[in-house]
Amino acid sequence: MSEAFASLLSTLAPVLGLPEITVREDDPACLLVIDDFEVSIRYLPGSDAVMMFTVVAPLPERGRNELFAALLDADTFFRGTQGFTLAAREDTGVTLQGVMPMRVLDGSSIVSWVQNFVDVAQHWQGVCLNAEETGPEESPDVFAQDMLRV
Repeated sequence: MSEAFASLLSTLAPVLGLPEITVREDDPACLLVIDDFEVSIRYLPGSDAVMMFTVVAPLPERGRNELFAALLDADTFFRGTQGFTLAAREDTGVTLQGVMPMRVLDGSSIVSWVQNFVDVAQHWQGVCLNAEETGPEESPDVFAQDMLRV
């Protein structure tokens, strides 16, 4: 496992008010609960990158076609996702994921990346939970673009 990955996680925990994050040598990943989201953060040694994943919401019974259209629209050029990717599957529901090369992450950028990720997840959770009643809303263009995806 990358020592740099373990170091990133150790700087993340106190800023987010989480207990110490420990990562096993044989499984370079952790599961964090942040604002009611289970966020999986995993080191990908083959690509020297970090992947983040969460389930945003279950798929609604009604309004799915409109929700799928809104998710695709938001993913186009990452217009409504802050550089993350939305997906939808029957078995997992709507998910959000992102990958970032280790070379661009440090103690402060990992915090911004995780906080942006949770902000985007919260927004899309609201859209998904309201889709059945009102239909999905427009994708926001208001997310701050302070992380450069490379």
